[in-house]
Amino acid sequence: MAGEVSYAQNGGFAGAATRLGNGPRAMSMANAFTATTSEGIYPYYNPALVAESSGFKQFDLSVSSMSFDRVFQTVGGNFKLPPNAGISFGIIRAGVKDIDERSLSGYPLGSFNASEYQLFSAFGVQFSSKFNAGISFKLSLANYHEDLSTASSVGVDLGILYKISNSFNFGFTIQDMFANYTWNSKDLYNLQQNRNVVNTFPTRFKWGLSYQNETFTVASEFEVQSYLSEVDKREFFTTNNSTPDFIDTINEVSTSSGIFRIGGSWKAHERFTLRGGYRITDTANSESGSMSSGFSVNLPFDALSPSIDYAFVIEPYNVANMHVFALRLHL
Repeated sequence: MAGEVSYAQNGGFAGAATRLGNGPRAMSMANAFTATTSEGIYPYYNPALVAESSGFKQFDLSVSSMSFDRVFQTVGGNFKLPPNAGISFGIIRAGVKDIDERSLSGYPLGSFNASEYQLFSAFGVQFSSKFNAGISFKLSLANYHEDLSTASSVGVDLGILYKISNSFNFGFTIQDMFANYTWNSKDLYNLQQNRNVVNTFPTRFKWGLSYQNETFTVASEFEVQSYLSEVDKREFFTTNNSTPDFIDTINEVSTSSGIFRIGGSWKAHERFTLRGGYRITDTANSESGSMSSGFSVNLPFDALSPSIDYAFVIEPYNVANMHVFALRLHL
């Protein structure tokens, strides 16, 4: 007699927290920032953007209010490299606090925190008045339990920005290439047998188009995420009055999904800007749409030109809501 048991189940993909976005300006516009330059320089979305000339050093610091004891914070700065290049540095911190830990029998063992960090640096060059290109390197660290070794990953982004006209921009990026976490849970579960498990980040392909003038910005983009997953399969064979024999195999399965984003902003006053956006998390699922909105207030100070940014984001599939706040300075 032969039988087959499958133990694998799709529970998400590595690095999900680092794909939430970067700052309320972009998140309120559904993260449709691959080709957007009117709201500032955010090379998190496209490393080619860092080559844009803004006339100042931009510094952003954001914090979020989230349900389920989650934490999400970002910080970043952009710097001009004369005559026609730029460099950017940033950090993303995400995690969950006070997770209830239980034994296999259900007895409480206390609580623990899970955290994830991403440090990234982007470099871009403006090759002409119409064309920019850039590259970004990202170091991700995941610490999910004290008995589980911290996993690390290095990813690479490539991007271009082409200015079709004074108002229209086109952008393209490939993000999170080569990024993956490698785990071994031998110490966590006190196992004699063990093997390394590799969780690969989705590779992201994004095409963006934006229209920008002094008052309005409308931006859209389409993203394809390519996933590579390990699937464990166990087959068992038995004969009469014999001990079952097991054969374990590991297969890699490749899948993909599409994401559509559209967002806009309106500069209602020199000190006040409104924003909104809509995102379809999975173009194959008609119920995966979610909205976002936000605003910026430019404070009346000449020194550092500070602004307060805010975004309200409905998370995909209406799981929860996010409130994101940021302080932006011109150094």
